[in-house]
Amino acid sequence: MKYLLDTDICIFFLKGKFNIYEKIKQVGVENCYISEITIAELKYGAAKKLKLQ
Repeated sequence: MKYLLDTDICIFFLKGKFNIYEKIKQVGVENCYISEITIAELKYGAAKKLKLQ
């Protein structure tokens, strides 16, 4: 089975919340994907956060 990770799941992963790392490890990283939209949202959020600081 393949999994498409949304923006919230990626943020939880980066923050180490909800044991996302272990869940991805269980299903196999090769079965997890991130859309171009999610990548854009993550980049936008990071840029916005840097501007605020």
